[in-house]
Amino acid sequence: MHSYRQVMLGQADDLGGGVFKKRLSRNLYRSIVLAKGGRYWVFEYMFAKKDMDNIEDSELAKFRKLAKVYEALSEQQVSWLTQDNSWMEICNEQ
Repeated sequence: MHSYRQVMLGQADDLGGGVFKKRLSRNLYRSIVLAKGGRYWVFEYMFAKKDMDNIEDSELAKFRKLAKVYEALSEQQVSWLTQDNSWMEICNEQ
């Protein structure tokens, strides 16, 4: 099962404000996932568990702000982000 689907099914820690923490690779890595209105799941930041346990509160606040920005993006803006390789689409079930 794809990691984004696991997040959608609640198999991630909900940090509030559209920010989720997903455990990856047999719990060795973490990913901060930002949800854009439930339609886009952006794997924004990844880190090894051995390097740090959690993100700082200040980082969480920044991720929450960024999730709000992503939520306001139009379809056209998302398309531009993928076309200019600012975002990479890793799964599209359409």
